[in-house]
Amino acid sequence: MARFSLRLGLVGVLLAGATLAPMPVRAGEGAVPTDRTSLIDRFLHAPVGTIPVEQFTGRVREFTLEVHRVQAEIAPGVKVEQWAFGFPGQTPTVPGPELRVQQGDLVRLTFRNTFDQPHSIHLHGIVSLAERMDGLKEVLPGESFTYEFVATDAGTFAYHCHVQTNLHLDMGMYGALVVEPRVDAPKVWNSEHTLILDEWDSRQDPNALVHHATPNYFLVNGRASPLIPDLAVAPGETSLLRMINLGSQVHSMHLHGVTFLVIAKDGHDLPAPYEADTLLIAPGERYDLLVRGRDGTFVFHDHIGEHATNDGVYPGGIHFMVRGGAALDEHGRLDLQQGAPAHGHDMGAAASAQSAATLLTNADAPSVKASGFRFAPSDVRVRAGTTVTWSNADLVAHAVVVRAPDGTETTRPLARGGRVSFTFDRPGTYTFHCLPHPFMTGKVVVE
Repeated sequence: MARFSLRLGLVGVLLAGATLAPMPVRAGEGAVPTDRTSLIDRFLHAPVGTIPVEQFTGRVREFTLEVHRVQAEIAPGVKVEQWAFGFPGQTPTVPGPELRVQQGDLVRLTFRNTFDQPHSIHLHGIVSLAERMDGLKEVLPGESFTYEFVATDAGTFAYHCHVQTNLHLDMGMYGALVVEPRVDAPKVWNSEHTLILDEWDSRQDPNALVHHATPNYFLVNGRASPLIPDLAVAPGETSLLRMINLGSQVHSMHLHGVTFLVIAKDGHDLPAPYEADTLLIAPGERYDLLVRGRDGTFVFHDHIGEHATNDGVYPGGIHFMVRGGAALDEHGRLDLQQGAPAHGHDMGAAASAQSAATLLTNADAPSVKASGFRFAPSDVRVRAGTTVTWSNADLVAHAVVVRAPDGTETTRPLARGGRVSFTFDRPGTYTFHCLPHPFMTGKVVVE
């Protein structure tokens, strides 16, 4: 009834640097065949169909989920309506709460429809359940339904609404379901991270009779860069990444700095894990990856260019950092330039330029020049009511984005040889950057 966990056997062998022999590997409760004939034979003779709930061998795990309409910020200053799952009495979120059980557990998931539309819960990838537990029958507003199944197989799964799926998934009705193996053996990883990929149309109207989404934001766990937290994997440690695509587009996930080991797909341990640095993950797929920590901080992003933007502005979207230890330079020494801005700027020169560019002024008409892909001065101090003018001495166009203390942003184009002005009426600290060149930054302190 249970699948065998290669993560505790074969993966340990690979991480130890041993040569993989072409023979069954002992892992968990039995041998896992590695040749094609044995795999086909195992598939043809494995139990198929409903596992009666009376046959559970673990604990009884009970969950209750509700769904609520919420407002959430998916990117800086971009707030959207979401339909979010949540436990009763707790704040609903997108993704919904992660449900974590063990092999052999009897899972009872009660869905209480607290919404004004029909919904359901489909247990994505769970194949031991009865037909009426598969989530295709709607649960009407005010009604409840309890889904029951025996968690026979360890792995990464998901749950989502399966009523008017094209709209309800786009509104955020999904979450992760993790079934942990019951094998009493140490794990080869020190930490876990669940990463759910999605995309979002910030202009979509859920009340429209026909739903046509044109995504312009691309999300990890409900947020786009720079709101996606870093993943911390210290040198000498190994982290398991459970990657789930619950969007409607393919994503090409590329990791800088290290490779990862792909050990499972769709809740099935791979007989032959493989090493890669780019993973193409289609809608509905789930992959388990092992990542080892190293020195420095490196980016993990979607290599489909549009998917690493926020409404067409780079960087954004599916773009976050894997944070290891202190950065070393090319000679293996502590890198004193750690944290240097992107696009190849020298940190020492940039720091000197930043210091020299600082301007404390109460002049009537202070100005900032864009030159050499830097703003100078980058630090301006003015009295309330002062107008600050930006000019462009570069050979390419820029755009000045001013972010107010309350988070609102105003963007104005700055053509080659052009000028643009902003008047600062209210005290506070304002930041500014170039739209196509976000490494060009500065601030205005209004007294």
